[in-house]
Amino acid sequence: MSLRTGFALAVISLTASALPASGAITLTNGQSVSLSQILDSADRAFIVGDKKFTIVSYTTTSPTFNPVNTSVIGYVANNPLTGIGFDLAGGFGDAPGDALISEFNIRYTAEIIEPFLSQGFRIVDTELAFNGSATGTGSYARVDESVLDFFAQPGQNLIGTKRAFDIAGPPRQTQLQDRLVFSPRTKLEVVKDVQFFAFGQGSTATASFIRQSFSQIPSPGAMVLLAFGGLVATRRRR
Repeated sequence: MSLRTGFALAVISLTASALPASGAITLTNGQSVSLSQILDSADRAFIVGDKKFTIVSYTTTSPTFNPVNTSVIGYVANNPLTGIGFDLAGGFGDAPGDALISEFNIRYTAEIIEPFLSQGFRIVDTELAFNGSATGTGSYARVDESVLDFFAQPGQNLIGTKRAFDIAGPPRQTQLQDRLVFSPRTKLEVVKDVQFFAFGQGSTATASFIRQSFSQIPSPGAMVLLAFGGLVATRRRR
């Protein structure tokens, strides 16, 4: 986690250790719930389609990113095999000219649930996208992400990394999507670091959504589960 040298902010840290077990929140395509509601739930988990997401930790250096002000929105692509996941949505940004980076970090697991697991569903890629925008020399909006093999030993579990960013420059650099393809997995861990920095007065660094989606492969006939489970849905437009 990064802060401009010489400055410090209290970190809001939310952990799962003191919460009892309970059921996960289920979200359909386009349905939303506040991040605070998930973090306050017993197992800090939600389900979208064939996947369960469990938040391991959420930390932030800025009151702007209070979980009450962030929505988690279920996302299902037109073809569910090409994308199931969620959006983090809110008024993300940084106050200009204060020499501080506004930042949050979220760590969570993504896993295939039954009956999809026993039918042969496996995760084969993950895509990161957001609508970050930055103006003014030295300003940026960025997401850096590490994807880990949940079952591998620490230090040997990195599958790969992804980045999405808009850097005002000069020179301007923009990459608002990134995709990582890997061998089939049943459970992953994702660490996402999100930063906004508006360097000087009049500068901006903002975003309104950050999307995480996963593609999957089924065994023959398993698409029937998706159809009868109501997962085949129209893509939500922004």
